[in-house]
Amino acid sequence: MLAGFLLANVTIVAVAAVVLLSRPVAPPQISGVLLPQARALPDFQLIDHHNQAFTRDDLKGRWHLVSYGFTTCPDICPTTLTQLASANRALKELGDRNLQVLFYTVDPARDTVAQLSSYVPYFDPDFIGLTHQQGNDLNLPFEQGLGIVAKLIPLEGPDIDPADNEYQVVHGVKLFLINPNGELQAIFDPEISFSGTHSFSPDTITHDYLAIRRYYAAGT
Repeated sequence: MLAGFLLANVTIVAVAAVVLLSRPVAPPQISGVLLPQARALPDFQLIDHHNQAFTRDDLKGRWHLVSYGFTTCPDICPTTLTQLASANRALKELGDRNLQVLFYTVDPARDTVAQLSSYVPYFDPDFIGLTHQQGNDLNLPFEQGLGIVAKLIPLEGPDIDPADNEYQVVHGVKLFLINPNGELQAIFDPEISFSGTHSFSPDTITHDYLAIRRYYAAGT
């Protein structure tokens, strides 16, 4: 009877251990949204700041973090790129070189390949700037697949000539993490100060990215 009792207890402990070991690890808490099911991106066609085609296939095999805006942005865009450059340096110091940062312009008329090639590498020579040819909609699947929000608002007033086609650019402030399968995996939200300023903490970017990588490397 004693032997049977001990055997039963050992069996219970063994089963409990198997259950605990096989139970999925809880997803990491990040400053943003971690998609339970990664979202596949549709086919798109862009141009990088080296004047080379950039398609969905270029997203595969490596993690990518997408920021968006425009090069004449006075504050949010250069601040975000500076913070991303700091996060990228921190990752390299930790031995992680798997993250590629992309900057997508929502103002292609002004942000030509030449403009991007002089702007984006200023923050980090490894960053890639992206634009698209006007006159086609091959960029729209990229914007819609990620959820990029931007609008060009024509300027009006007695001193403004409509023929000059002057406008202001309004856009959202998000970072989009794409996994090595070319799928949207997470959306990072900025911190908002009491004055309403949006910014990203390099430490938070680094922490959240590494937490997500560890989570999926564990086979969850």
